[in-house]
Order: sequence, then C-alpha cells, then structure tokens
Amino acid sequence: MAQRNQVCDAGIASEYTTPCKEENSMSEKETISFMFQNEPPQEPNSKDVSTSLDDEESCIDSLQFESSDETRKTDVIRLHTSDLECKEEQFHAFPPALFKLCTDYGSGIRKYNGRRITMASNEGQLIKMTKLSTNAIIRLAGEKFIQLEESSDGDLLMAGCLFPYQFSCLSKEEARDAGLVFYLLASAEKVGQKQFDHARKLLDCCDKLSSSEGDPVQRLVFYFSKALNERIDQETMKIRSMNFWKKQFLDVEKELMSIDSTYLAVCKAIPTGLIIDLAAIQAIVDHVPAAKKIHIIDFSIKGGQQHSMLMQALTVQREPPLEHLKITAVTTKSKQKIEETCNRLRSFAQSLKLPFSFNVVIVDDILNLKEAHLPVDYDETVIVYSAFFLRTMLAEPHRLEHLFRVIRNVKPYLMIVAEVETNHNSPVFVTRFVEALFFYGAQFDCLEDCMKNDEPNRFNLESFYYSKGIHNIVAAEGEQRTFSKVKVEVWRAFFDRFGMVETPLDITFLKQAKLVLKDFRCASSFTFDMDGKCLIIGWKETPLYSLSAWKFN
Repeated sequence: MAQRNQVCDAGIASEYTTPCKEENSMSEKETISFMFQNEPPQEPNSKDVSTSLDDEESCIDSLQFESSDETRKTDVIRLHTSDLECKEEQFHAFPPALFKLCTDYGSGIRKYNGRRITMASNEGQLIKMTKLSTNAIIRLAGEKFIQLEESSDGDLLMAGCLFPYQFSCLSKEEARDAGLVFYLLASAEKVGQKQFDHARKLLDCCDKLSSSEGDPVQRLVFYFSKALNERIDQETMKIRSMNFWKKQFLDVEKELMSIDSTYLAVCKAIPTGLIIDLAAIQAIVDHVPAAKKIHIIDFSIKGGQQHSMLMQALTVQREPPLEHLKITAVTTKSKQKIEETCNRLRSFAQSLKLPFSFNVVIVDDILNLKEAHLPVDYDETVIVYSAFFLRTMLAEPHRLEHLFRVIRNVKPYLMIVAEVETNHNSPVFVTRFVEALFFYGAQFDCLEDCMKNDEPNRFNLESFYYSKGIHNIVAAEGEQRTFSKVKVEVWRAFFDRFGMVETPLDITFLKQAKLVLKDFRCASSFTFDMDGKCLIIGWKETPLYSLSAWKFN
C-alpha cells in the first residue's frame, strides 16, 4: 500500500490505482467479469456432445484438428473498417457504455475526445481479410468466458472444447484459437484467486495447444502461459529475488542495443517509428521557425535516424540557414554505441554543410544527472526529445521527478514525448493481465501482417523483447515490476505538476506519412486519432503509441 500511495503522490499512477478501496473489495472473478461482461448471446445447443468433463486429453484433441481446406468468402476492407463479422445471433458487440475496459477494447474502437484522421478512400493499400484479428478472437473468447462464469455449473475445460461446435461463422482455426484464449483467461482468473492446481491444469492445455512458432494467437498464448507459470512458481516454491528482476530489465536494455539487425528489420517492415519521427520533426520545425541555434537534448538517441531527418528538414525549410545545431545525447548505456551514432550524424551534417556539434552525457543512474551536465548557451533554443524513455522510471517515481526537475531548470522551449499508449500499472492482477493481453495481441497481429516474410527477426523480437515485457506485467508484482506503461491521460496529470502545457501538433505531417505508408504492405491496418492535442497511433483500432508536445510555463 505504501508503494501504491507513493505512485499516486507522484501523479503517475494508472487510472485504476486511485479508487483503491473499490478495487481491493472486488474479487478476481468479479474483476474479470467487469473487464469482459456483455449481454450474453444465445447459447448453442450442446447437449448431444458426449465428451467426458474429466477427460482433459479429449478436450485438447477436439481443438487439435487439421487445417480446413475450405475457403470462406474474402472480405475487402479499407482503413478503419471492422474485421469482425459474425452472425448477429451468435456474437454481439460489447455495449460501449457498460464498462471502461469494454469502452476501450470491447468494440475494438478507442473513444477519443478529438477526431479520427483518415486517409482518402483511394489512398493506401487494400488488404484482404480472410480471418479475424487477434484481438477480435480475444474479445470473442472473453464473451464466452463471462457466459460460463454466469452459469453455476460451468466446466472450464469442457467449455474450451466446445468452441469448434458453437460458432459456424468461424473457421476451425479461429474456433481453436478462441478456445485457447478461453483457457488462458480461465487460468489467469484461477491464478488471481490463488487456485494454483486448477490454474496448472488449464495452463497445461495452453502449453499443449500454443507454440512460439504458431499463428499470432498461439504465440501470444505461449508467452502469457509461460509468464503465468512463472508467477505460480514464485507464489508456491521458487521465489525470485529483487536482484533477479532488476537484472532482467537491465538485460533487456543491454540486449536491445546489440540486436541491430532485428531493430533495423522492424523499422523497415513497420512504419510506426518513422511516423512518430516525422510527427516529432514537424513539431520541432513548426515551433522554432526563426531560431538561429537549436539545441536538442535527446534521452532516446538510439541510431539517430530521427536527427538525420531533422537535419534535412532544417536545411530545406529554413531561410536564412540555421547557424548551429547541437545534439546532446543523455544515456546510461554503452558509450561505444552512442559514439557510432555521433560519427554518422557528424558525417551527415557535413554533407549538408550544416554547422553541428554532438555531446554525450553518460550517467550510471538518472539520479546522478545534474543541470551542469546539460550546459546551454544563452542564445540557444532548447528542445527536449524523449521517445519511450519515461516509462522506464514509472516503477521508481523519485527518479522521474528528479529528471523533470533537471529538465525544468534547463528551461527548454519545447518537449516532445512519445510513449506507449496502454495501461499496465493496475494493482489488480486480472485487470493488468487483460489490458496486456489486448495490447500484445495487437502487437503480435501487427508483426504477423507486416513481417510475414521475415520469421527470424519476428521471432527474435517476440521471444526476447515482448516476452520480457509480458513476464514483467504478469509474473512480477510490487517492487519486482521494474518498468510499466500508462496512458497519455496519466502523463498529462504528471506534466501538469511541473507547469507543463500541452501544445497542438500540426497534422500536415500526414502528407509525408501517406507517402511513407504506400511502401508498406500493412498500411491500411494502422489508425491515427487525435486525443485532444495528442496523436494516437493504433493497429486495427487498438491504440499503441502516443506523441505529444509540451511547453513549460
């Protein structure tokens, strides 16, 4: 409780941590019903099915049928069209006003107080949808789970077996995957209730039906099942030390710097990083049209591709020319990687005849970062850029507060923030689990569509990076959770404490984004929304990333 209060005081707790009494009084069973509950559709008649309720193997066998050679009618869809089309009497969309999570995910559409940014109808690629998206299958499994929970004599193992017989609108593969997600949800509930023996039986079903090399649903369940087993191990006999979890996070950060080939492959196949960079660059150019000297303080330098594009924008769109561009990279990582980035950027600046300097600030702990590490000349316009960095300090709010005190003292003109748009910070396990399931469901679905011809790099990303994130959310608890994610509404509350005011983004960058998206086979599945003044990028209606611009009062 002390830790939760600390997070609440820091202003960065999730929306779920404020009503602590309400959440703690809700059972895990009630919680998962709260997440998925819907007006139940008509139950198909299954009384003729004679499978033994105690025969686990027969239940699994009923889901392990061979792929069907039958082809269903192909639907051609454009950007933002729903990919979920079942018969009305068999599958009902969630009433969006019922519950908050169902508002976010139940209908597959995030509700914003801003507007949807759409491409012209003849823009982007058409894609053929011959199967449901991963999150559509999760929603379907969630509905069936709630229907069984409302029945006093429901049997979880049997219910998963019956999926192939209950949905004529689904292919055999989709019914199998829905049954698999059903088992996963049931096991998560049992883990939350600490009924570990029952959870193990359900997880055995997941393990036998899932694979790290299957379809997106099978891969997703594979990693979530591993994380649930890890959680059970901790709570029963194999307790991990705090140092173990810190090492896991450090290993993630270290390895991500070394898998350059996978990182580049992802950037080449998935346009979200490029779109975020384009939007950030446009915001910088728009806000400093007359600045003679610009100083970028970057907490997420990586390979520096964003700054190569910024240099081009500053040389093409400015008159008179920029007198000097300075970039300061702040990092706790290897100096060698940063110096390689420095050399590339310096060489590129020379080719553009752009006066340029590059500074590197390496601190072993962000608490050791001082204002003196970031010297600013009196005639420089300072811009701070943070891409997916702030979330790494959510578990330790004092570090985040220290960082913002330093940033405020530097007196930047503008701060650009890119972050993951989801909430994995709930103190309620099942709430956090379902949020993560939808988020990673969209990620796995995106990789399947965008990296279909690059299995090695897709596997590297899922098996290392995504699996570590899933373990941190599902298997770790309390102080063991070394990093987290929250939505832009939470960041707004935190930034407000430091006198930061959100400033609008100019969506004219989408002209460039349209040209970029034409080169990607999965372009039509990305969505763009404005949440107030903030850009939200999503995949098949599930929000994934946010980009916002801020000024200090």
